[in-house]
Amino acid sequence: MSERGLLVCVLVGVMILSVFAATGINAAPQSKAQWRYLLYLDADNSLDVSAGPHHEPVVQSDFDELMSVGSTKDVVVYVFVDRLAGPANLFKVNKGSMTELKDFALDGVEVDMGDPATLRSFVAYAFKATPAEKTLLMFWDHGSPEYAAWDDNPGDALTHIEITQALEGYHVDVIGTDECLVGQLEVPYQYLSMNVDTQYMLASETYTGWRGYPYDATLARMVSNPAMSPRDMSVMFVEETQKLLGQNPYQGEEVTCHGAVDMSKVRGLQSSFIGLADLLMTDMKANSPIISKARAGACFSYGGNAINVVDLVTFIELVAKNSHSKAVRDACANAVSAFQETLIALQTTQTLDHQIHGLGIVFPNHSWETPDYYWSYSFMTDGWQEFLESYWAAAGSV
Repeated sequence: MSERGLLVCVLVGVMILSVFAATGINAAPQSKAQWRYLLYLDADNSLDVSAGPHHEPVVQSDFDELMSVGSTKDVVVYVFVDRLAGPANLFKVNKGSMTELKDFALDGVEVDMGDPATLRSFVAYAFKATPAEKTLLMFWDHGSPEYAAWDDNPGDALTHIEITQALEGYHVDVIGTDECLVGQLEVPYQYLSMNVDTQYMLASETYTGWRGYPYDATLARMVSNPAMSPRDMSVMFVEETQKLLGQNPYQGEEVTCHGAVDMSKVRGLQSSFIGLADLLMTDMKANSPIISKARAGACFSYGGNAINVVDLVTFIELVAKNSHSKAVRDACANAVSAFQETLIALQTTQTLDHQIHGLGIVFPNHSWETPDYYWSYSFMTDGWQEFLESYWAAAGSV
């Protein structure tokens, strides 16, 4: 190469390095946290109250628990909260304090927590602000098989279908719900059917009291072992909740339940259960009394029967107990085995210990009791509706 050619190469190289330096391309990459912990706290409703034997303010109690530990470089906690009075605010949780993040577009705004766009804005901000290996997204509010947030102002619900739309394009390792009745098989199956990129779900099949998850103990465990896997963290949340609700003054909450679901096993459970349903349909005239008896025995307390929810395992076990068909009993055993692979941790207290297993199903006793939203759920269209209509026809409940 000539001296002139060599000089040109050197100058070009210097220019490229200068561009890299100016754009930050050659700078050290931003370090990632181990966990990005997002709490979507909708208290713009009847939950912004004081409760318990000492009349503790429910929202502030959970704030205090989080602040007793605070964020670290490995576990970064964001809380987006809308209370009954005043606008919504986004906070980063520190040890002993909470920093309001006023650069977030919805901070200080009276938002609709039932709008999926609100959730997506929160998730987008946190993902950009804190690169992380893993993400926990927790919902705090009233819950049901239909929705995970209810905002009294303006009176709107954030449905599970809307959540799946809001999370499109985001990987969330664990979706948690600190609320009642979300733990029905239809719900995780809907998230999978709409291709939500998540591994585990925390949910209550029945009722969860005002205490909910122990935010101090669970965050302390995350901070002490930030490398824990999403599976281990899901189990840990249930374990710590069992510890909390097994001691005074919380032992009086006799109908609480929390479970951890392995999302990778949900399709197998659905397939096994619908396989049992298909088998029962082959002779619905003979099987409808067995189904009716099992359904009645699988209803649980605290409003479950009123909204036609039954415990999945109890229903299956009662079908097996009362059926004379070996094929049906074998199908029941297969479904219970699939359930045991799906539900990886369970917390129950006192009266529910032997009647709740961690996941239920919506089982309307009559066609006219089926809620409108339920007809569009994938669980219905993938076999359950056909079973229900066959059972209703045999029982004269159409």
